[in-house]
Amino acid sequence: MRPVIGITCRRVTGAGTGVPEYRLAAAYITAVEEAGGIPLLLPALAVRERLPAAACHGLLFSGGGDPDPQLYGEEELFPLDSVDRHRDAWEIFLVREALRHAIPVFGICRGLQITNVALGGSLYQDLPAQLRVSHRQEAPAEKVSHRVWVEEGTLLARIIKRKRIWTNSLHHQAVKEPAPGLIVAARSGDGVVEALEAQDGPFLLAVQWHPERLKSPGARRLFKAFICSAAARAGFSPLHLDGY
Repeated sequence: MRPVIGITCRRVTGAGTGVPEYRLAAAYITAVEEAGGIPLLLPALAVRERLPAAACHGLLFSGGGDPDPQLYGEEELFPLDSVDRHRDAWEIFLVREALRHAIPVFGICRGLQITNVALGGSLYQDLPAQLRVSHRQEAPAEKVSHRVWVEEGTLLARIIKRKRIWTNSLHHQAVKEPAPGLIVAARSGDGVVEALEAQDGPFLLAVQWHPERLKSPGARRLFKAFICSAAARAGFSPLHLDGY
């Protein structure tokens, strides 16, 4: 059997219809399926009594708009992208429930940021304004443009098996202070945090780039490691990732 992976998605207004829709880029679905998982979209629910733990063996927090800065004790200092407080509240609930139930977590771009905020960390609201650096490439997302240094001895290092990797880069916010219990797993050359992971406990890894848009061995290994952890939690026959 294959593990079921819950994937968060965004709420938008349909072009020309004005009807609210939930959407997710197909690349997330493809990456999870190719790694051995069964994707299950998780729209933001108003009722949050319990995580759909029985249905999900792992949780993937996808990219999207900026988290509300009030969640980490700040007012809006710079123009923000597509703040969705309903989605923020839902995903913060999911992150905390995932840790409570030892459900593996993988965060991508916004997924890194909301995971950090959910656990007590903070963000830079705008890298160009606050750090005078730009991490938004002009090239398509399928192209790499950004060099990242992986911290030795981390889960990310064991998965990637490289000290330096090339990634895409599509963000204007980033981690400022890592949340308690999370450690920095990678940085870019300018010092910006590019990945966080759990200091201990169940699988929790979040990256600032978009591996679902890349076909590199490292990108595939990230998804495979996540799916392996979800399969192990579910008690299924183990999937294998060499050296992990």
